[in-house]
Amino acid sequence: MVSDELKRQAGERAAMLVEDGMTIGLGSGSTALAFVRALGQRVAEGLRVRAVSSSERTSAAAAAVGIELIDLVGRLDLAVDGADVIERGSLHAIKGLGGALTREKLVALATDRFILIGDSSKVTEHLRESQPRIPIPVEVVPFGWKLTRERLGQLGDPVLREHDGTPFVTDNGNLVLDLYGTDVDQPEQLAATLKEMTGVVEHGLFLNMAALAIVAGQGGIEELTVERG
Repeated sequence: MVSDELKRQAGERAAMLVEDGMTIGLGSGSTALAFVRALGQRVAEGLRVRAVSSSERTSAAAAAVGIELIDLVGRLDLAVDGADVIERGSLHAIKGLGGALTREKLVALATDRFILIGDSSKVTEHLRESQPRIPIPVEVVPFGWKLTRERLGQLGDPVLREHDGTPFVTDNGNLVLDLYGTDVDQPEQLAATLKEMTGVVEHGLFLNMAALAIVAGQGGIEELTVERG
């Protein structure tokens, strides 16, 4: 089964959790767009929702299917987003390969229930198993970014993200340094170190945020919850 079909299945399952009158957070990336399309179908059938978007691309997709968009000014009932890596058990995630990590995290922190969706290839037993294949995206301010890259170099190998041969620029006007080969055995400590670094706007470690992960695989839909130790 192709990845797009699995994303569609996960998006449709998540859309069924939306109730009439909710204010919803919309993530970014291809998997989140599958949720937006499924939610748009429910809106066309009469569901009343308002939504906060985490990227310009998502905003365009939501508007195209009739979802009312509002600014992020208060608590959200539910937010749904894709992930690049989901750790089974903790539901810790790595996000940001699409470049919208800061807005995605703002949305995730504003919701009463944050749900990750994806296909089974995104699930790992430990975040460290994703290294060095999947980097930790780090959004940085353009001013002095090379010095920020030097500081990040103490943690791994930071690579400036480019698009068509030029630096990739986020919707916030910032740059992204993809941090490869870093130690994620203690993700909370790494997250704190990144957050304290001058020049860093946000990082792609989404820890202790998700309440549920909806994962589509060859055998159907699997719902992962946080396992308490």
